[in-house]
Amino acid sequence: MTKEEIVRMVGELKRVFDIVRLVDVNVNSQFSFDDEGNLLEEPYLCYAVWKKDQRCENCISAKAFSRRNQMTKFEFVDNEVYYVVSKYVEVEGVPYMMEMVSKVTDETLFGAYGKNDFVETISAYSRKIYVDSLTGAYNRHYYEEQILGLRGNVGFAMIDVDNFKGINDTWGHHAGDLALKAIADTVRGCVRNTDMLVRYGGDEFVLVLQDIPKDIFKEKLERIREAISDISVEDYPGIHLSVSIGGKYNTNPKRSVEDIVKLADRSLYEAKIQKNHVCCCD
Repeated sequence: MTKEEIVRMVGELKRVFDIVRLVDVNVNSQFSFDDEGNLLEEPYLCYAVWKKDQRCENCISAKAFSRRNQMTKFEFVDNEVYYVVSKYVEVEGVPYMMEMVSKVTDETLFGAYGKNDFVETISAYSRKIYVDSLTGAYNRHYYEEQILGLRGNVGFAMIDVDNFKGINDTWGHHAGDLALKAIADTVRGCVRNTDMLVRYGGDEFVLVLQDIPKDIFKEKLERIREAISDISVEDYPGIHLSVSIGGKYNTNPKRSVEDIVKLADRSLYEAKIQKNHVCCCD
C-alpha cells in the first residue's frame, strides 16, 4: 500500500471511527499524517490515548501483528467503553497496525448488567487470561501473545530461584508459594510500570526491560538480586532466598525474542553454577 492509498483510507475511515491511527507495536509509537501525506511520529506512546502509563495488558495490536491479521476488543477509559479494531497493514513495505476506535454509546450493549458491571467483567476476563493468580506476574500465555513480537532495544532476563525444591521439601508448598509471591513483588518494586515480569514456569521468571540504557541493564539486575536476598518470608524466618539471573541486552531489530531468550537462558546456566549471581552475555 502506498502513502497516498493509506492517506485516502484513513480519511474514509475517520467518517466512521472516532480515532484512526497507525501504530508501531515494536516500540509502541503512534503516527499521524501531515498535510502532504507524510507520516509523523507522535510525541507520546500509543497507550497514552487510553490515559495509561504502560502497555495495555491485552494489546490486540501486538497479537494481530504477530499473526498479520485483524482483531477486535473493548477498551475502557474513565468508565467509558470503546470498541477497537486493529488491522495489519504495510505502507510501502513497512509494517504497521492500523487501529480504529469508536466510543460505545448504545446502552443495549450493556443489557441487564449495566455499564459498570460490563467494564468489570471484561477487565476481569483479561486479568484471568494473562495474569498468574499466585504471583500477580504475567503468565506464559501473555508471553506468547504479547511479548514474542517485541523488537528494538530490549533487555531480557531469566530469573531462577536457587534451591527452590529444597524450600518446598523442607518448609512445604505453602512456604514455596509465599516465596514466589514475595520474589515477584520485590522484582516489580525494582522496575518501572512499563517493564514486564512473566512467570515463565514453576520458579522461573522472565523480566522484559524495554528502552533501558545498556550501561545500566546489568546494574539493574544486580539490584534485583540484592533486593531478593534481603526478603523475609512471612511466618518463615528460616527461609533465605536468592536467585540466579541470566541477561541479554538486544540492539538488533531483526533478532527474534526466542533467540534473545535462548541467549539469556545460556547466561542463566552460567549464573546457576555459582548461584546468587548475575551473568550477562554480549
